[in-house]
Amino acid sequence: MKKLTILFPTGSFYPAQTGGPDNTVYWITKALTRRGHQPIIASTDRGQALPMPRGQWLDTDYGRVIYTRNPIHYLPLGVIRRAMKRIREADVLHLSMITYPASFLMAVINSKFYRKPMLWSSRGDLDPPMLLRSPQKKKAVISLINKFVDKDLLWFHSTCDAETEYIRNNFGADSKVIQIPNYMELPKRIETSKEKYFMFIGRIDPKKAIENLIEALGRSKPFLASEFTLKIVGDYYNDYGRMLVDKVESMGLSQKIRFLGHRDGREKEELLAAAWFTFMPSHTENFGIVVMEGLAQGTPAVASTGTPWKILEEHHAGYWIPNDPESLETVIDRILALPAEELSQMNENAYRLAREEFSIHANVSEWEEAYQKILAWNPH
Repeated sequence: MKKLTILFPTGSFYPAQTGGPDNTVYWITKALTRRGHQPIIASTDRGQALPMPRGQWLDTDYGRVIYTRNPIHYLPLGVIRRAMKRIREADVLHLSMITYPASFLMAVINSKFYRKPMLWSSRGDLDPPMLLRSPQKKKAVISLINKFVDKDLLWFHSTCDAETEYIRNNFGADSKVIQIPNYMELPKRIETSKEKYFMFIGRIDPKKAIENLIEALGRSKPFLASEFTLKIVGDYYNDYGRMLVDKVESMGLSQKIRFLGHRDGREKEELLAAAWFTFMPSHTENFGIVVMEGLAQGTPAVASTGTPWKILEEHHAGYWIPNDPESLETVIDRILALPAEELSQMNENAYRLAREEFSIHANVSEWEEAYQKILAWNPH
């Protein structure tokens, strides 16, 4: 198989932890590097610790990467300039976030001057709740993509059936889509005892429907009578987070529901490993990395039917349910009544599911085949 050079311009990148793509793109580039390919990553320095060198190319085990300073996040001229200097050596240009203006600019520049095949990862950007934020601006960007980006060069990447549908709704039924779920570099399983808490981890955002989970816990008599608590992990210093804190206080649940703020690294993995269950009650998700991170530590999950996690039910590694408070209350009561033997089996099922279905190193061939397919369609 030909060894490929893939160019990844991105708004932020590992070791930053500003959002899911920081890690998902990192896992892809690391796996590709292990297979002898050459990823090139041009990123802003958003979310980077101060010792990280800026403005110079770094050779890493996940490719050649540069972190650039950019005063305007949505128009990172440093990223665009550095990426365009390296595009001639790339086989494929791999963009992220559909409505990120910098991705649009690079797609247009490439369409006009360089003519490299492009793969554009949606990363949940076209989920209906996301399009409702600044809808006129996002509608304008989508219209400009349809008008100025060469569709002969363009492929889209989705992670699930719903995301494929959103792409075709916005860019035409004949859009070329490659569907690959998010894979991760699975951490070593932490050997620990389960503790009596449920866990929500992720961005504290209205699309996550955390208030429905709080409402359900407040209704659940078995939960209220038990030693169980809910730990909410994520930066809650925003309007939605403050609303959730007020809701917990007004319902008299301050002793049962704790806000831990942001956690990452080993601390996050330890929290996931010791949790009884993780919950992702989102209205919609294109994937949901946090479910996979919990499974990798042997922790089952409850995910809403607005997410692509039906596989939890199929492998008896959790529950896939509507996200209304009544449905969540029912599943909470069900979990609290699980026999110890069944819970232990679900823990092992969760761990096995992560290893068998979601390891990037076991599934990197899907990405290799995707890039080869794009090149075969439109060689340059």
